[in-house]
Amino acid sequence: MTARIGFSEIEETTGPPDFSAGATAPRLAESTVTLRCRLLSTDSTSLEALRYARRAMLREESTRGAEEGEPSLDDAVFSAFEVAWPVRASESERGRAKHAELDERANRARRELDARR
Repeated sequence: MTARIGFSEIEETTGPPDFSAGATAPRLAESTVTLRCRLLSTDSTSLEALRYARRAMLREESTRGAEEGEPSLDDAVFSAFEVAWPVRASESERGRAKHAELDERANRARRELDARR
């Protein structure tokens, strides 16, 4: 049996809101949160499957564009052990849903890689 790829949410940190200059007065931009998840399986096959799934999702996002209120996976920072993804506060649930989709796709890719070996 292969190790399951998964994410364990570490924390959600809230950043200060940005003040952006408008035409007449500064306006308050929406605050951001950083979704942080620890990668549960870090063997080389799992990381390869995760990279494959992430690239596929990025290609799809690039082709169709992001929907309103959908954070871009391109903004997520991946390391071998965790993912940090700054998103607008209103997009945090959609970000978690994308994490779940990435998890599902990475596990599917992992099964396919194992079947080839």
